[in-house]
Amino acid sequence: MRPVKPSCSGARTEAALSRQGLPPLAQASVELLGSESHFGAAARAATREVDVKVAARHPSAAGIAAFLREMVGLALTAPPGLTGFAGARPRPTPVVRLFSFLLSKTAVTERVEVAARPPITVAAPPGTALSPVTAQAPPTASPCDDCVPLPLERLAFGRSGDKGDKANIGVLARHRDFLPWIGAALTEQRVAELFDHFLAADGAVQRFYLPGCGAFNYLLHSVLGGGGVASLRADPQGKSYAQLLLTASIDIPRSLALQHGLTGAPGEAGT
Repeated sequence: MRPVKPSCSGARTEAALSRQGLPPLAQASVELLGSESHFGAAARAATREVDVKVAARHPSAAGIAAFLREMVGLALTAPPGLTGFAGARPRPTPVVRLFSFLLSKTAVTERVEVAARPPITVAAPPGTALSPVTAQAPPTASPCDDCVPLPLERLAFGRSGDKGDKANIGVLARHRDFLPWIGAALTEQRVAELFDHFLAADGAVQRFYLPGCGAFNYLLHSVLGGGGVASLRADPQGKSYAQLLLTASIDIPRSLALQHGLTGAPGEAGT
């Protein structure tokens, strides 16, 4: 979810901020989640309950306080049945952001201290020339006249996580026979399209092939809205990203699907 323009942050909040001589909200995020969790056995496929998550960012705590006062008014005039997960009114909290960078090892002096012994200084190792490594290309999928679509979850395992404002999605093929078709379908461009609603304007996707374990690693830049506690998202660490990617449709030959006990029909379970 990309940052909204200040003009989209809400007329009441903007008016309150203006009266106090404060600038508009720097960023706002509104997410709607529905799961029917309150209905138990009476839950329906069509959602009747919605969880609304609203978050905002402002240069000052006073600006967020004004936003929260408007949110209280919204809650008090809401329809019956409104409830919240917090036991009390939320408070402004500072944004703590992670900044990662590379530092040459020669610029760091390592010092080891053990009990009362004199400290030991470890000299930086001299620079050594490393042999260049040529990246191996993934296997190529041959043309297919009789392909069937299957969700990626039936062809691979997935795991995702964060590093600052970046997210990694690892895709490990359940069998190496699936690698050419996974690679052909999940290009950098397609993954960027699938996560376009999360990627920032300067965000990009890189793909790395891991031939040893038969997997792909996708690195999504500027995709977590700041990442960690600096993000306004419901999933600031991208833990759900692998599950989202596993729903993508992958075309594989029908013969390959039958060979591995997959029916080839979308939504059907394999044998």
